[in-house]
Amino acid sequence: MNAEHTMRRHSIYDDDQAIRRQIAQGQHREIVGGAWEELGTLQANFLIDQGLQPHHLFVDVGCGSFRAGMKLIPYLGASHYFGIDARLALLEVGYAREIEPAGLAGRFPRANCTATSDFDLSGFGVRFDYGIAQSVFTHMPIGRLDDCLRAIGPHFHIGGRFYATFFLVDETLVNRGVKHARGGIMSMPDRDPFHTTVNVVRAMCEGAGGWQMHLIGHWNHPRSQQIVRFTRVI
Repeated sequence: MNAEHTMRRHSIYDDDQAIRRQIAQGQHREIVGGAWEELGTLQANFLIDQGLQPHHLFVDVGCGSFRAGMKLIPYLGASHYFGIDARLALLEVGYAREIEPAGLAGRFPRANCTATSDFDLSGFGVRFDYGIAQSVFTHMPIGRLDDCLRAIGPHFHIGGRFYATFFLVDETLVNRGVKHARGGIMSMPDRDPFHTTVNVVRAMCEGAGGWQMHLIGHWNHPRSQQIVRFTRVI
């Protein structure tokens, strides 16, 4: 299935023409939210603290132009980092302008990343130990979390850990806009950037089957996104 033609538009990331215009202007880092060094380092340090080791197989869901990958690829064993993103153009520009100039192509073959809007990991032919979706479900309706967990579940080892970030709000605030203290982002119930609640995330996890959820919460994210761990249990 071609990701470029199956996506519904929920955010700027779903607008292929806008993405390509920004890439042409040299803004591939800004497209994925900027804070390139800060968020790349935050993710890498967090995952290592959570037990990620060089021998683990890791998948970056919504990897974009490899903001986290630039930190994780040198740490992980050769060919142990994989990435998916809905936008082929972001993968291509990231590989050409970040991976290759940094001399990382030998550790991260081009075949280790693919464009998909369906969270499809089947083409890699491996099972993963760790994964992350950083600022993915903040740009799409929370129902896509169910799609993601169902799709990636068969491709994780039992005990494998998948982390995802969300704008989480109290149940009493879920139907209105909420301004988050750190970063000043105004999240919304029905448009980008989307927010949700812990109970909704838990329900999605339970409905998808095979996962156990643990709320970690705040992890020093510069825009107040909180993080959840999903552990594969069957």
